[in-house]
Amino acid sequence: MQRRRRTGQSGFTLIEMIVVVAVLALAATLVLARGPMRSETVDLRAAARGLAVEMRVARAQAIGEDRVLVFLLDPAHRNYGIEKGRRHELPRGIVVVADNPDAVETIRFRPDGSSSGGVWVLGEGDRRIAIETDWLTGAVSIRE
Repeated sequence: MQRRRRTGQSGFTLIEMIVVVAVLALAATLVLARGPMRSETVDLRAAARGLAVEMRVARAQAIGEDRVLVFLLDPAHRNYGIEKGRRHELPRGIVVVADNPDAVETIRFRPDGSSSGGVWVLGEGDRRIAIETDWLTGAVSIRE
């Protein structure tokens, strides 16, 4: 039995490899030029949850320490937190939708769990999320 010799070699040529690398570089450039992936809705929901969590912490602290705590939301400086406590910045692009953007908004949490109540609205673009505090129970909820 006679074996046939193959005259061609298998594999890729240098030109084929260069073309593949060039296509991959072009695809990577397009992906990186687009910038980081982000969603306004996700950013807004995360900001609203962060604010609501800090408000719930303030309510629990008022109950635990048996004293009134004042929670501040400052639209002009774009931050929030317990009065005379640590301040938390609102993420870039998130705004407080307020009648008077220069006024500091306050909610008082009382030792019995109740609060002064109120509704704060956060926005990004045309999206809005309300953070509501019930005056009787002090419960904080998010409404989209």
